[in-house]
Amino acid sequence: MKKELITKLKKKNIKLCIAESMTGGNFAYEFIKNKGASDYIDYSLVCYSKDSKKIFLNLENDLKKNDVVSENIAKKMAINITSYSKHHKTMGVSCTGLASDFLNKNLSKMSTGTVFFAAYFNKNIRVRKKVFKGLARNQIISRTIKEMIILCNSFV
Repeated sequence: MKKELITKLKKKNIKLCIAESMTGGNFAYEFIKNKGASDYIDYSLVCYSKDSKKIFLNLENDLKKNDVVSENIAKKMAINITSYSKHHKTMGVSCTGLASDFLNKNLSKMSTGTVFFAAYFNKNIRVRKKVFKGLARNQIISRTIKEMIILCNSFV
């Protein structure tokens, strides 16, 4: 799936602009570890804290109205991350979720394993929600990355 996405991005001259939260940069790493990643990656930003989402992704007002783990926040992350790009064809990709109980108690009303991820391309947005129950933190992160790749593939 990842190779298929890379081929599509390169063929269509699309660059990824990535805003990750709960995956901590692992989505971007899946691509950057491959030679030639600069052909399809514009940049990546890990906004793990609420404050970083406010500052770098301009989500202050959205976070006043929405849970940090929500469809709207994932959507706005994917849209807003593309605003820094000078490339003419970009896809914004984002994720926000809960991979452990600690965050659940302190930042979100959602249950552990709840993830929202989004892709924004050509002024169209797709947002998905998944709930990974009974999985360890690293398994939730791995599954989220896989689902993000599937979503991006469906868009290009």
